[in-house]
Order: sequence, then structure tokens, then C-alpha cells
Amino acid sequence: MASAPQEEKKEEKIPGRFYSCETVLKSTWECVVHALWRRYPNPYSKHVLSEDVVSRRSEKNILRSKRLLSKTNKAPKWIEKFIGGAGQAAFVIEESIVDSSTRTFTTHTRNINFTKLLSIEEKCTYYTCPEDNSWTCCRKQAWIRSGLMGLSRAVEKFGVERYKKNAKKAEAGLVTVIERLFYVPSFSDTPTKPRPHSVSAHN
Repeated sequence: MASAPQEEKKEEKIPGRFYSCETVLKSTWECVVHALWRRYPNPYSKHVLSEDVVSRRSEKNILRSKRLLSKTNKAPKWIEKFIGGAGQAAFVIEESIVDSSTRTFTTHTRNINFTKLLSIEEKCTYYTCPEDNSWTCCRKQAWIRSGLMGLSRAVEKFGVERYKKNAKKAEAGLVTVIERLFYVPSFSDTPTKPRPHSVSAHN
């Protein structure tokens, strides 16, 4: 299990930036949930070093889980000096709630180190699309803040752009896992299901 640092004391929250986007996965909610539990590793998640389940419990129709992930991502040179050089791992707590009665899968994710430099809190909600119950909608919301005096705006701008890129990678990785788990290549006369893909709605 990865050796995680102690969670840093939270600084007083500053306004920061907010970003949101919505996408549609052309696959059922059950398939998406199954793939979410198995989304690592995938070709788009090479920055994810480890994942460990901290706790998991069920309450009637609800499953609550808490996981610790360690990630790395190449940072610009001007940011590396604030985190002690290149190759430093970021530790992330992911708390999720799966509610089978409402058919929703909600994750709350936050980094627990380097929080003064950059704090990213994310909420993702996966739910059955109202327009087509064989599709799954995903709503992502992110609150991005920096407490670095004099450079907070530049760091937050960098954080938003990095988050957008990572969100696209996460989406592509999830689709890859769905295909691997539920769809097979077509052979001559073998009928196949439509391949899943995602469609961006708006951001």
C-alpha cells in the first residue's frame, strides 16, 4: 500500500475557479458503474501510480467507499520548485456513493498534499440519461484554488487547463475499459453490439 503523507491542515478557502462539463456515455448505467470500479489501469491512466481501498460499507441500497490514489503528472519548471522537483507524487482521496435506488454513482475527490500550492476538489455524478435510459450522463464539477501568495491566479489558470486535459483522458480511459469489459471485435458473421462512445454536451 502506498505510503501517504499526513493530510495537510486546510487553509482558509479562497474564491478560486470553478469548472464544469457534462458528457454522455452511450452505454448503460450498470456497465459504466462496473467499468468505474475497474478503470485502472488503462492506456490513459499511466499517471496513476497506485489505488488502495481505505474503507467500504453498504447501507440498504447504498454502497459507500473511500480510496487512496497516488498520481504523478509532469509539471512546468516554474511549479516544480514549489513541490520539491519533478516526479513528486500527489495523494488523492476519493469518496464515492453508489445508490442503486436512484441509479446514481457520485464521487468526491480531493488532493491531500500540495494543497497550499493547488487544491482541486472534484464532484462527478453518473446517472441514467433522461432522454435515453440505455445511456449514462456524467456531470463533472471542479473547484480549483491556490493559496500561493502573488501567484495564485497563474497557478489556478494552470490548474484549470490541466484539469480539462485530465478529464478528457479519464473519459477516454473509461470508454476503453467499457469496450474491454463488454464489447468484442466483430468477426465475419458474428453480430456485435454498438461500440460505446462519449458525446460532449456542454461545459
